[in-house]
Amino acid sequence: MKILLLTHAFNSLSQRIFVELRQRGHQVSVEFDINDRVSIEAVALFRPDLIVAPFLKRAIPQEIWANHICLVVHPGIRGDRGPSALDWAILNREHRWGVTLLQANAEMDAGDIWASAEFPMRAATKASLYRNEVTEAAVTCVLTSIEHFQQGGFTPEPLDCAKEGVRGQLRPLVRQTDRAIDWQRDDSESVLRKIRSGDGFPGVADRIYGRDCFLYDAHRAAGHSGAPGDVVARSGPAICRATIDGAVWIGHLRDKQCAHPFKLPATRVLADET
Repeated sequence: MKILLLTHAFNSLSQRIFVELRQRGHQVSVEFDINDRVSIEAVALFRPDLIVAPFLKRAIPQEIWANHICLVVHPGIRGDRGPSALDWAILNREHRWGVTLLQANAEMDAGDIWASAEFPMRAATKASLYRNEVTEAAVTCVLTSIEHFQQGGFTPEPLDCAKEGVRGQLRPLVRQTDRAIDWQRDDSESVLRKIRSGDGFPGVADRIYGRDCFLYDAHRAAGHSGAPGDVVARSGPAICRATIDGAVWIGHLRDKQCAHPFKLPATRVLADET
C-alpha cells in the first residue's frame, strides 16, 4: 500500500513509523508539511492510498483531508485536544495518558477516532515519555488502523467528549506562566514536574544570579538544602538549587541573552558566577 507520511519534521516518532511501515512491505514517502502548496503537490505526485501525520504543528489543508483519509497522531487520551497534550499531562500529575489516532477534518484534534492506546505515566521528562511510551502507543495505533483500512468496512468512532469515561478536554497552549517556578512556595516534586513538562522544549524560564535562563534536566538532590532558590552545590555539569523541602539538580541551562538556541551544561553557563 502507498502511504504518505506528512510531518512537520522527521523526528524520532516519524522515523519509527517509517521503519515499521517499510518492514511490512508498504511503499512509504515522507513529505515535510512546510505550507499548503508543498503538501498538496506532494499528495498529487505520490497519489497515496492513505496519509499518516505523525507530527504536525498546523492543520492539514482541506484540499487534502476532504479527498483522502488522513490519520493524525495526537499524543493525548480520547477527548484531549490542543497543542500541549503531554505538557498538561505532566503538570496535572496524570497517572495514565495515551495516544489517539484521529481522522483529520475541519477542526483540530476533533476528527473521528480510528484507534487509541493508553499507558501508565512515569516520573520522567516530556522528551523521554515521547520517545518511549508515546512512540510505542502511536505505533500500535497506526498499525491497527492500517489493518482496519486494508480490511475495509471499518467505521471510526465519532469524538464525543460528553461520553461516559472520556477524560480528555480542550486545553490551551502551555505558556511559561503555567509552569513558572515559585521557589518560595514550590516543593521539590512541583519543581521537578514543571521542569520535566518543558524538557526538552521549550524549557522553563527562570532567573539565576540575575540572569534570565531556561531550565532543563532536573533531578532530586538527596542530602542538600538551603534557602529556597539558592544555588547550594555544583557537581559535574549540574548545579544544585534549594527548594522549600530539599533541593534539585539542574543539569542544563539556556541563557536567553545568547544568540544561539542551544542548551549547555549548567556549570558551563554559570562558569563566571561564584
